[in-house]
Amino acid sequence: MLHSRRMGTPGGLPALLAHCFLGHGGSWTPLVEALPVPLDALVPDLPGHGQSPAPADPGDFHALTAAALGALVTRPSLLIGHSFGAASLLRHALHHPATVTGLVLIEPVFFAAAEGEAAYAPYRAVETPLHAAVAEGDLAQAARLFLALNPGSPDFDRLPPTAQEGMAAQMRLVTATRAGLFEDSGGLLRPGLMEGFGKPVLVILGSDTTPIFRATLRGLQGRLPDVTATTIPGAGHMVPLSHAQATAAVIHQWMRAKGLEPGLAEATENPHAG
Repeated sequence: MLHSRRMGTPGGLPALLAHCFLGHGGSWTPLVEALPVPLDALVPDLPGHGQSPAPADPGDFHALTAAALGALVTRPSLLIGHSFGAASLLRHALHHPATVTGLVLIEPVFFAAAEGEAAYAPYRAVETPLHAAVAEGDLAQAARLFLALNPGSPDFDRLPPTAQEGMAAQMRLVTATRAGLFEDSGGLLRPGLMEGFGKPVLVILGSDTTPIFRATLRGLQGRLPDVTATTIPGAGHMVPLSHAQATAAVIHQWMRAKGLEPGLAEATENPHAG
């Protein structure tokens, strides 16, 4: 059972938002408040994050997280995810398209889509020391390496000791994502699955992100039939936190273009939006 909170406006557009690794659901507050469209948003803490308990055995953590998020989607909803949250919602959405009105993927880490690209093998090599540190039990070093992978992430050694301890404890979950994110245990690249997904998709990257994310975007663009891509200038991997206003503006523009904005009879403007 995931700990969840409600954000936005009761009666607004149904939505579910999934945060990144090492994050928590409360981090979505600035973006939800900046979005002109009022969302009736369910915002969970991912397994092992925030107030959600960690699984005793993470197994295929991508599969576990996608299933846990999917259990919360009880009506057709706008799904918005960042990083691992995005990759997990992608897995849910492709297998359960009837639950989706639109899908927003912010810096998605479904790196299997980038296999064959020039950036793929070097990124896997860069990740190798992280997984080796986990295997050796040096979880603090694993967390240090994990944060260093993505521009815009905090410096592990500048964080308070309690934050360092919490992040280090989550590194075993990071290792448990490889089956889903690199080896495609969910079969998301199976011929016809992405190609047959009829819902609109928005992919958002930061301009200062690493090459693996641009490669992943190209892999998704080559398969999904209705995908829009945009880049937030000056942002790194943590774009929905560092550039919440700009991210909200891009999402709003895409929603209007795709007819996802509620009509006046359905919802009023978000009173928190600037």
